[in-house]
Amino acid sequence: MTTKHGKKVIRITGMFFAGIAIAVLFALAFGLVVQYLWNFLMPGLFGLRAITYWQAFALVILAKIFFGAFGSHHGGYRSDGPTWWKKWGYHAHNYNYMDIPREDLHYYKTFWAEEGRKAFDEYVKRVKNEG
Repeated sequence: MTTKHGKKVIRITGMFFAGIAIAVLFALAFGLVVQYLWNFLMPGLFGLRAITYWQAFALVILAKIFFGAFGSHHGGYRSDGPTWWKKWGYHAHNYNYMDIPREDLHYYKTFWAEEGRKAFDEYVKRVKNEG
């Protein structure tokens, strides 16, 4: 009979290997998509040759090297929200880092962590009482 800890280890190990298998299948499928799109578009548009699956897979890796370094996720979600919010002028928790000197940024984040919720709750209460 397996212990509770043993079941947890087995479940985590199974999830790990399932995740690896899904990632490999996704990568292989992505290579097929790139091959299909290349062979559908590039010969007709630019007169280039059709490519094999492995050439398409290598193109994906080459594009990743050129346009996105492995292991870095610039522009994804961070604690202050996704970067596209900032491009559209929205700043989560009213963080506007451009207006704050770098040496004061820690205080700004701490202020919002400590005081921001209380100020927000007071604002909501005031707006509800007015309306």
